Amino acid sequence: MVDVYQVVLGAIAVSIMILVPIGVVMLYDLLAGRWDGSIARWKESRQQSAQRRRNLRKMRDQHGVPLEQVAANLRRLRVVLTGDAHRSAAHQMGNRLAYDQVLIQACEMLEIEHDLGGESAGMERDIERLRVEAELERAGVVLSERHYGQAA
Repeated sequence: MVDVYQVVLGAIAVSIMILVPIGVVMLYDLLAGRWDGSIARWKESRQQSAQRRRNLRKMRDQHGVPLEQVAANLRRLRVVLTGDAHRSAAHQMGNRLAYDQVLIQACEMLEIEHDLGGESAGMERDIERLRVEAELERAGVVLSERHYGQAA
């Protein structure tokens, strides 16, 4: 007949013989700093996953016009601006103002700084428009439909 007391003591002895040396080595490695990189990567991955969860939660609770719709409006108005040279000055100005308003909306959605709401006009405004377009492209908003082999 097997004595339960001896089986339990044997299991405790074996676990002590295995777990104590492993624990001592792990403690030594922790104190020696061998896990600093691993711990930092683990913390960074936890922060990234938490940020991803927050972003997904924000996307689910999003209000207003989606960014894809704003980008489509920018592309549509950009085509209109390139083809309105034969229209009246008032019509051209209206198209530019509409394009600027949609640019401002996209900048606010992506938290990009701009000076399109200011009193700039003429060449200054055109330069600011180009800068904002470049920032939006850098942020991932596609403003022009480029095909393979076509220059940027």
